[in-house]
Amino acid sequence: MSYELRQKRAHTMVAELGLPRPLTAELLHRHMETVRGKKIVVQSAPPGMLGAGLCGLWVAVAGESFERIHHAPTSSVVHRQQFINHEYGHMILNQEQELLSAEQIALLAPLIPLDAIVYALSRTRFSDEQEALAEAIGDELALIMLRDGPEAAHGTKTGFGQVL
Repeated sequence: MSYELRQKRAHTMVAELGLPRPLTAELLHRHMETVRGKKIVVQSAPPGMLGAGLCGLWVAVAGESFERIHHAPTSSVVHRQQFINHEYGHMILNQEQELLSAEQIALLAPLIPLDAIVYALSRTRFSDEQEALAEAIGDELALIMLRDGPEAAHGTKTGFGQVL
């Protein structure tokens, strides 16, 4: 799919969500819980997961009434939110989760009993269409939050230290 078509599809899918406005990270989180019909717990990824090159993971565990998003730790609030938005992108696409390898599952062992993992969708590369579309959806969500932010009411700020 071309970049333009992917961006258009992402825009359409996000527009169909009926997001609350002005959109904040907290409102987006609550809206996604409503869309999914369950609580979504967001946590930093364990060191083993990061060592294996995973920077984001969406996982459900048997017996739990919630889903989990694990993201790479970062001191940047914007970067952290983009990891989360990407995983929301997968949820919005309502993709079937892929089975993880035994090695990938072992990375979660300190956090989740191995026999309890029902499904998981991991993010390790950015080259396939599924990942590109999830990232485009994540970007669309980020743009909406940026436009709806408190600074937006006072006009666009540009200059050193600002995102241009």
